[in-house]
Amino acid sequence: MLIGVLFHPLSPEAAANFSVTAVIPDNQIDKSKTYFDLRMKPGQKQDLEVVLKNDTDKEITIETNANTAVTNDNGIVDYSQTDPKLDKSLKTPFSEIAKTDDEAVLPANSSKTIKVTVTMPAASFDGIILGGLQFIEKEDANAKKESGKGVQIKNRYAYVVGVMLSENDTVVKPDMKLHAIKPQQINYRNVVTANLQNPEATMIKPLMIDAKVYKSGDDQVLHQAKRDNLRMAPNSNFNYAIDWENQPLKAGKYRLKMVATSGDKTWKWDEEFTIKGDDAKKLNDTAVDLEKDYTWWYIAGGALVLILLVLLAFWLGKRSKKDKDEDEDKKE
Repeated sequence: MLIGVLFHPLSPEAAANFSVTAVIPDNQIDKSKTYFDLRMKPGQKQDLEVVLKNDTDKEITIETNANTAVTNDNGIVDYSQTDPKLDKSLKTPFSEIAKTDDEAVLPANSSKTIKVTVTMPAASFDGIILGGLQFIEKEDANAKKESGKGVQIKNRYAYVVGVMLSENDTVVKPDMKLHAIKPQQINYRNVVTANLQNPEATMIKPLMIDAKVYKSGDDQVLHQAKRDNLRMAPNSNFNYAIDWENQPLKAGKYRLKMVATSGDKTWKWDEEFTIKGDDAKKLNDTAVDLEKDYTWWYIAGGALVLILLVLLAFWLGKRSKKDKDEDEDKKE
């Protein structure tokens, strides 16, 4: 589901000081939606209007951004990133065709209509362009100074209005590709990530992924990550994480078997990958809550016990021979 007008706090106990309402135009495909779902034409230029209302008794400043929709590493369509790394398959980012003022000043208890100018690419296309209009209450200079001194600052608030642009009803079939598989860390915890790409101008939703990692040549599952209700933005990619469950990474060859399903579409992969010793050591050194691997201690301890047993047997054998020689001397 595409977001409509979404409020999200930028601090733990946030409550909105302003509100946002999209002014739905005549070329809206579904007028019951609270986000922009527009039927456009090649080269068309259109002003989208959003009403900002200041519900407080003081003047506030609202920062405005036109963001391209991407897929974050939680497998969620994200409209809030102002400068994301875009997928190479994306020909027309929403951020490049939507222009607006950087900020708007709202006097106390007032409303203001913000215009966002959208200019469609000259060449026609199938599928959708997806983005979001983000509105954030600007932090004042005094709050920034107090924040730098370690003093608690006031809450900040943000809204996002989704924007979906299309030119026809042609159905674009979804596709998915697997790229790099490599060890990484998320919040200082070891994972292996598989980069998944949606190279088509359509959303993939809902999406279910089941990934299993094996030691190369073995059929025992080492680690597994299964998730459902994921979503991918058009022409985007994200890193699907397989948690290493607080285990240290070990150098060697592994195999990833992964299945992704959305509707009647299923993608399957069976790929080998390698964890290098240097990478494993670097990540293990910085990982938190890492369970210690005592294998070498056990091996060393076992070897030490074996050496002691050999020495003991040798000593006992030598002593037994000495006693035998002494007994023979006495008989003579």
